[in-house]
Amino acid sequence: MSEALHKSRRVVFSIVGWLEFVVSVFALVGITSHLFGFKGFWDLFCVSGLSDFLKYLFDALIGIEFIKLLCKNDFASMVEVLLFAVTRHLIIQHLETWELLLGVLAIAALFAVRRFLLVRTEKNPDKKPEPQD
Repeated sequence: MSEALHKSRRVVFSIVGWLEFVVSVFALVGITSHLFGFKGFWDLFCVSGLSDFLKYLFDALIGIEFIKLLCKNDFASMVEVLLFAVTRHLIIQHLETWELLLGVLAIAALFAVRRFLLVRTEKNPDKKPEPQD
């Protein structure tokens, strides 16, 4: 049973990888069409502009990262989901200055957790993490 579970997780991860690729292609096409003023793209997806389009893309990305979280069950995946959720909130919502500051501080705290707490526990708890380029 365990081998079948690992095999199904690999299949889900490959599907999720392709979904991330498709979302990134949609983002590229959508942002390019917005830059060049092509209105037919927006009518195709029934969105009124770039803000709505980005909202849908972020929702899809958060869903994809949530699927990864369910398959992996580790804290690194949870931090990734939270990063996407906070980033979506900062980009899509029209916030006050102090709310933006709190969001940026939340993202900085999530990066600090990922860098200093998760790296040590995943590799070797006694060894210092090596610098990443």
